[in-house]
Amino acid sequence: MNIPTLVGVKPLEARMTRPLLLLVMLGLLGVGCAEGPAGDGSGVEGSPVEGGTAVISHLSDFDALNQFVSTDYDTGQVLRFMLFTPLVRLDENMDYEPYLAESMELSEDGLTLTFRLREGMRWHDGVPVTADDVVWSVETYMDPALAFANLQYFQFVDRVEKLDDRTVVFHFKAPHSDVLADFLEWHPMPKHLLGHVAPGDMRTAPYNRNPVGNGPFRFVSWTPNQQVVFEANPDFVLGRPRLDRVVFRVVPEQTTALTELLTGRVDLVRGVQPAEASRLETSRAARLLSYPSRSYTYLAWNTKNPLFSEPEVRRALSLAINRQQIVDALLYGFGDVAVTDVLPFQWQYAKDIEPWPYDPDEARRLLEEAGWIDTNGDGIRDKDGRPFRFVLETNQGSDLREDILVIVQNDLRAIGVAAEPRLAEWNSLIDRLKLKDFEAVVSGWSVDFKFDPTETLGCDGGVYNYPSYCNEEADALVQKALVTLDQEEAEPLWHRYQEIIHEEQPYTFLYYMDERLGISQRLKGVEADARGHLVSVSEWWIGE
Repeated sequence: MNIPTLVGVKPLEARMTRPLLLLVMLGLLGVGCAEGPAGDGSGVEGSPVEGGTAVISHLSDFDALNQFVSTDYDTGQVLRFMLFTPLVRLDENMDYEPYLAESMELSEDGLTLTFRLREGMRWHDGVPVTADDVVWSVETYMDPALAFANLQYFQFVDRVEKLDDRTVVFHFKAPHSDVLADFLEWHPMPKHLLGHVAPGDMRTAPYNRNPVGNGPFRFVSWTPNQQVVFEANPDFVLGRPRLDRVVFRVVPEQTTALTELLTGRVDLVRGVQPAEASRLETSRAARLLSYPSRSYTYLAWNTKNPLFSEPEVRRALSLAINRQQIVDALLYGFGDVAVTDVLPFQWQYAKDIEPWPYDPDEARRLLEEAGWIDTNGDGIRDKDGRPFRFVLETNQGSDLREDILVIVQNDLRAIGVAAEPRLAEWNSLIDRLKLKDFEAVVSGWSVDFKFDPTETLGCDGGVYNYPSYCNEEADALVQKALVTLDQEEAEPLWHRYQEIIHEEQPYTFLYYMDERLGISQRLKGVEADARGHLVSVSEWWIGE
């Protein structure tokens, strides 16, 4: 699969039940699955028709329908493919094409990128989309007071200039690799509706629950913790969607969501449990579509905590955790033990770096070498009077992650380390992660297409560097690789970066896994790939 490099990351919510989650490069499974970079879940063939409503099961409420402040993966899918239009998008072959823009031109010296906006683009309230929206949006994204989650999209932007109402020029500080990847995961916002909101107040703007976009679907209503409704935009320049409406229904438990799918009350469920795949294979009501997603699950160690400040200790903990057991027992084999934050389908991925094996004896040796010894015979190692005891958290609502906590607790207890499992509400957990108010946590990142770990593992990463990790050599390698235009020259830089992360283990990288969609037989035209599960939503239609 020819996928470009990959950029920012978003917390991957996993209010899912046993067992399900992220990304693996295994073969596709199930009825209705297709091989290749884009799976086709269209079901039986037929002639597309217009009209009807598709109901999508959603595990929790949306966070904010505002790209400035949203960090949730599912919300981002709605923003990118339904409500708004980024300047650039990826086609089914993972090649760049203009979207909000009708054309784009990169200068020979790589220092300017010019976009010509598509004629006739309007916000859903009828106001034209102009270069003013683009310029103001970029300046707002870059404003430190906003604390935009993926500020690295703009790290090479010096300034943005309006030439006329439909022409905007980005001026870069230096030539850099994979320029267009920086424009995939954000989009211009309406200046006439949000221009009066201070960047620091954007998170509480009323707009967040009553948005006006410019994409193929328009916002209709939001009933908190129940449903969010969108309708087709009949005036969309690139054509009206086939569906009349898309309704997101909040169904907090994955097993309940699957039952709703099989009984015809919802049309699409994201994250079908591997153990439940056979129910879809034999169902006349629904089918399964499986495809490589772009996420990984991790165990983050707070390196500011003296327990986890030494790389050798973190490596010992990784060696003590039987991650293959997690893949086999909880994912039913539909996964691979993860290695680093570079995913296997990316060109930067260092294929010769092997994941740390399950080796409790080596883990014990490293801990003893670091001074962690059970001095009082209670079965728990201690050092300078402090027992090796900590709270290991994850979010509520995920049987899979809860089971991971149990396996980790048992594995670590076998080497004299006490992990105390604790479940936390999703949003409060994310808030505490940003404040570094935790000891260890199991969670996941959903990654964008351009690989840039500056925000998550960089010394200046800020709130999204949950482990508070810093390695100056790794930082320097990343910054050099990002401006190295030749992939062959950049590969050894990325390889060395991965070696450092592999050695120092700010995360214990748990696994990659395939995404799974359960789709009702009446919903046609569903395609999904690494771009996301809503990439083809404008082409969905309801069959008999």
